[in-house]
Amino acid sequence: MSANAPLRSIAVLAAVMLSFVAPPGAGAAPVVRTQSSPAQCGGESDAVRIGVSPGAAIASLSSTDLDRELSLAKDAGAFAVRLDLDWGLIEPTRGAFDWALSDRIIDAVVAHGMCPYGIVGYTPRWARVPAAIDNPHARPADPAQFASFARTVVQRYQDRMSLWEVWNEPNLVSFFAPAPDVAAYSALLRATYQAIKQVQPNSTVLAGGMAPAETTQGNITGTTFLSSMYEQGANQYFDAFNVHPYTWPYLPNDPGTSSWNTAMKMWPMRDVMVAGGDSHKQIWITEFGAPTGTNPNSVSEQVQSDTIGIILDAVLGTDWLGPAFVYSLRDSGTDTSDVEQNFGLLHRDWTPKLAYARVDAFAAEHSAP
Repeated sequence: MSANAPLRSIAVLAAVMLSFVAPPGAGAAPVVRTQSSPAQCGGESDAVRIGVSPGAAIASLSSTDLDRELSLAKDAGAFAVRLDLDWGLIEPTRGAFDWALSDRIIDAVVAHGMCPYGIVGYTPRWARVPAAIDNPHARPADPAQFASFARTVVQRYQDRMSLWEVWNEPNLVSFFAPAPDVAAYSALLRATYQAIKQVQPNSTVLAGGMAPAETTQGNITGTTFLSSMYEQGANQYFDAFNVHPYTWPYLPNDPGTSSWNTAMKMWPMRDVMVAGGDSHKQIWITEFGAPTGTNPNSVSEQVQSDTIGIILDAVLGTDWLGPAFVYSLRDSGTDTSDVEQNFGLLHRDWTPKLAYARVDAFAAEHSAP
């Protein structure tokens, strides 16, 4: 790892910010894009690719609202939609599978000309580690059982999907109960990667996205987690690494945040990968954004837009950064005081925030058609 990596990352992001043009106004009309086949879902592309990560709430939408959300995502230039494939929901009873929700959402994404990107994750009660038996985000007791589920998922959807993520935010206590464990996650990743590749050799398999975290209260920083994975040889079992560089309420290039800023830490993470012989692998950004609203930790629509713009311009200027998925497409609720309900590019009533026009304009200029 380079000793000057944090300074280098600040410099890169600062240069990105200086290159900004004025964002389009909130009333700017979206660019109309034709639908295309999801055949362009592969892991490598010279073009900047923007996706959306709408969260689990997308599964509860009516058919009308689902069509409207996906149409707006496509109109804004999204090439892919990141979706949960929750083992606990699909196989709540061992051997009894319920594909209704995942079939519906995946088919809708494909029908809108976008690529489904599946997070294979979480655990039904019957397969959890005993220490977290009541936690739906508990890790599985047996990595082989989880890998078997992943194989079943890929067998079902291989004609529609080729992008897979193994778990989500395994560096957090809240998502890898009872506590993050690099050895346990590495074993899970190894078994699952091999199972997916046996069915779909040309698929792209990502490690679970690293959440912003400090090594405290059981959580593990993304850089430390990644370094430990390399020490265990787990890097052999991902085609791309994966980071969630949230920095709100601060901008991603704020130099005063360099001690903890996950966006800036992507450069030290890259150094770990290069030192480990993986200079050919990218870091994908499968969640990023900022919440608007009235909470003291929320940001203005302008700051949300600038946050997204900084990350997208960093991707544009950095060949080892892969696709970037905005979290999220539409606010999940109407309570403006609840941070979690207000990450959308759109308000709950479908009206666009400034960031929607910014993403649309960026995609029109820089993304593949």
